[in-house]
Amino acid sequence: MPSEKNIALAYQQAAVRGANSTAITGMIFDVGIESLHRAIRAIDEGKVEERIKATNKFFEVVAELRSALDYERGGKLAQRLGRFYQLARNQIFSASIRVDRPEFEKYANLFTEIREAWRRVEEDHAGAPAAPEKPPLRTVTAAPAEPAPPPSSWRA
Repeated sequence: MPSEKNIALAYQQAAVRGANSTAITGMIFDVGIESLHRAIRAIDEGKVEERIKATNKFFEVVAELRSALDYERGGKLAQRLGRFYQLARNQIFSASIRVDRPEFEKYANLFTEIREAWRRVEEDHAGAPAAPEKPPLRTVTAAPAEPAPPPSSWRA
C-alpha cells in the first residue's frame, strides 16, 4: 500500500507536469511558506534540528525564486523581487540564529501575501481566452526572375 508521502509526491509531480510557469512559481511559494511554518512550529517545540532543516528548505526556495527571475523581461519588478528575496534570506538567517519567532512569522505573512498575488495571476490566466493559434507557415515561391537584358554591343 503506498504511503501518504508517496501519494502526495505523485500528486505534486503530476501537478507540475501540467502546470505553467505561473503555477509552478506558486507551488514554489507554497513550499517556502510551509517551510517557514515548520520552522515556527519547531521553535515552539524547541526542536533545533527541525528548525534548521525547515530554514534550509526556505533558503532553497529563495534560491530557486531568485534564479527564476528574468531581469530583461521583468524590469523593475524583477529587480524589486530580487532584492526582497535577498532581504528575506538574510533576515531569516539572522532570525534562525537568534531564534526570533516574530521574524519568521513576518516573512511567512509576506510570502503568503505575494503567493496570493501569484494566485490572482494564475486565475487571470485561467480565465483568459487561449492565445490564437499561429497560422501555418505558407510556402512562398519566388516570382520568376526577370530576364537579363540582352548583352550590349557597346564597348568603351
